[in-house]
Amino acid sequence: MKRLMGILTLLCLALPIHASVTVSPTRIEINANKIKNNYVTTAVEIKGDTTKAVRYRAYPGYFKISDKGEMIMLESGTDEHDISGKIRFVPSEFTVPPGKAQKVRVNIANIKTLPDGESRAILYLEDVNTKELSVPYSGGSGIGAQLLLKTRVGVPVYVDKGNFKKNADIEYFKITKGSDGLYTEMKILSTGNSKIRYSGMFQIVQGKKLICEYPVDGKVVGDNNSYVARQKIETSKVKEPGEYTLRLVFSYFDEKDNRKNIKKDAILNIKNEI
Repeated sequence: MKRLMGILTLLCLALPIHASVTVSPTRIEINANKIKNNYVTTAVEIKGDTTKAVRYRAYPGYFKISDKGEMIMLESGTDEHDISGKIRFVPSEFTVPPGKAQKVRVNIANIKTLPDGESRAILYLEDVNTKELSVPYSGGSGIGAQLLLKTRVGVPVYVDKGNFKKNADIEYFKITKGSDGLYTEMKILSTGNSKIRYSGMFQIVQGKKLICEYPVDGKVVGDNNSYVARQKIETSKVKEPGEYTLRLVFSYFDEKDNRKNIKKDAILNIKNEI
């Protein structure tokens, strides 16, 4: 039973933040080339539970973005792009009164020693108090396990420095059929040494007439990485069967904060069931 408790505790620590806690901003992005000093200072604000005081502690970790668009937590100190060891928090432990907010100052030191490209860390804000939850046996009475629950939120921190590039391309864009309708599928390439964050629009066009448009589900693609995105095609406003053009207008910002657009078309055949 003790072993089970340990496994479940680790799983609970990885759960997302509780709904009663908010943090602003939800991410920190810094262009170190615009910083004159060898350090940078920023802040986050955490607003706690509306009914009770909660004590938190702040500490750093490290992550990468996988080819599935997910944050993968890694051991700190094993990558030159890991800045978790350069971050300090003031205060590092604090109590947030009911319904109040607390600012945490984030100091990043020795930024001139960072390599070219994007460096990262994650700022964890964790509820210090452990909560216990008893889980009954699945097949009878009694207690099967004691879960130790903690709430924490992670705020990603990105620092770009030196010769960094944000480049994106679309390797392919096509339409596929799923069990519940038609989907777009596209492979997005991030070929620079800093992530890209994309957005955009899908447009359904017939001839020169715009029938409808709807937003692309945005995502982050890590540096020197790729991501395959699938999204259901919205055809509710297409009233007649026939052949249409489905146009992708893909947008991201490069390292100079210039908006870049990539356009791709695919043939969309709407059959009588629409």
